Amino acid sequence: MVPSISSSPSSIDNPQWVFRISKTFETHLQVDTDLPICIFQVPETLITENRESYVPKCIGLGPIHHFHTDLYSNQEQLKLATAKTALTPYKIASHFEKTVIENLKQLVPEVRCCYDSYFDVDDDMLAWVFAIDGVFLIDILSKVSEGNSLETFEDIVKVENQIPLLVLIETRSVLDKHLSGHCNNSFLSNMMVRICETRSPLKFSKRISRLDLDINNRFHLLDCMYHLIVNNNVNAKNQCLRPNFLDDVDLEDVENAVQMASDICPGASAFLQPLLIILKLPWDKIISLVKKMLGENPAVLEIDIPSASELSNVGKVEFCMTPGGIRDVEFDDETHTFYLPILRLKPDSEVILRNLVAYEGLMFKKGTFSNLDFTEYVDLMCGIIDSAKDVHILREKHIIEGELDDDEIAKLFNGISKSPLKTEEASGLQQTVARVNKYYGNVPRVKVYHFIKKYVLAWWKVIAVVFTLVNLMLLVVQGACQVYECNNGLGFGVVRLLFHVGTEKDLMFEFERT
Repeated sequence: MVPSISSSPSSIDNPQWVFRISKTFETHLQVDTDLPICIFQVPETLITENRESYVPKCIGLGPIHHFHTDLYSNQEQLKLATAKTALTPYKIASHFEKTVIENLKQLVPEVRCCYDSYFDVDDDMLAWVFAIDGVFLIDILSKVSEGNSLETFEDIVKVENQIPLLVLIETRSVLDKHLSGHCNNSFLSNMMVRICETRSPLKFSKRISRLDLDINNRFHLLDCMYHLIVNNNVNAKNQCLRPNFLDDVDLEDVENAVQMASDICPGASAFLQPLLIILKLPWDKIISLVKKMLGENPAVLEIDIPSASELSNVGKVEFCMTPGGIRDVEFDDETHTFYLPILRLKPDSEVILRNLVAYEGLMFKKGTFSNLDFTEYVDLMCGIIDSAKDVHILREKHIIEGELDDDEIAKLFNGISKSPLKTEEASGLQQTVARVNKYYGNVPRVKVYHFIKKYVLAWWKVIAVVFTLVNLMLLVVQGACQVYECNNGLGFGVVRLLFHVGTEKDLMFEFERT
């Protein structure tokens, strides 16, 4: 029987729960730690969207998934065999519990604070979980850092599968001291750097070293990769203005055109003034009402920005790679150049991207992070990549690299929904996107298209709805007249006149005459 490691108060004996929670709370009060909650159970909304990217497939690590029913029977022997092989050089078999377990047991109260869930197990059990999973994880990370491609890497980078770095640091320190009498903290630092450098979906502007990553101030593997990516920048961002909502149509220009037309041809004013009145109507509210009538979902699933092919072919925007990171995304208004960081995509990149976004969002909700830099970057890429031709344009400019083909990359970004989270103030990347949209919206060809789309096509939809309702009403009246033999009553003579129906055997209004 696999033990349950997490329980709700309703599933256990109440006095027992009170005793355990009081002891746990007492322990937490005595723990002096600045560690925030940094390991989360992913919300069901994300799991529903793409279960494979968030739920472990082969290996469950830490108290959330260590005893996962679907994995436990297969992974237990693998973990024990791997741990035995990894521990062989340290010759610690007979002293493992006395050294590793006892040291980790002292850390358990502090480690509990890293999780967003309460685990209804005692410290001894958690110490064994972290000891086995910690040794196993160190061995896997060591192999990955040496260039080995392991299927389990996708699992160990998932949010729910993170192991606090303080567990790895303590485990490695105990083993080193047992073997040589002193510990080498640089081993874990160098290992984390190599993994982040080789597996990061975004290319770093320079070769990073362990001096760029202080693992004593980082929480876990995913946190290390996140901070190295977000803090990788080379240029300061310029402050940009947010565009007006309706840059497509300049009402002042229209008014001037109406005035000029009236001066040249006095009679033209009678025809042009109604156009000016139409443009001044509150179209945002009107179109919103139309969308409600048509049952359209007002939620935006992608960031509001044209695709790469539209920007390139219609807007004549030039794409260029920047050696920096996501904070170096920039748009040059003078040269119409869009600068984007280099994105290297591998088979496991989608899992990494999704979990980095999930981690940033969960930390943002907790108030630990104040920005959504990575999430906004992924939203941007989802917005400008709609099809393989968009990927092809970015690949030609060396902005996208890697093993995946164009169709796979397009499918990857089309499968990620826009994040609902927002910062209080517009970030640098949001301002850059606004500038791109403002430039693209002012392209003459685009202005005409937007005008037609907003003010003409919307009304055609209304007309279609009205026509459908009228047609339905006429069919109902037709059916009633066929039953009650009403001849030309109910105003059918007028209806025929309006719809140019001139014969008694018309296809729409064919009635029997008495």
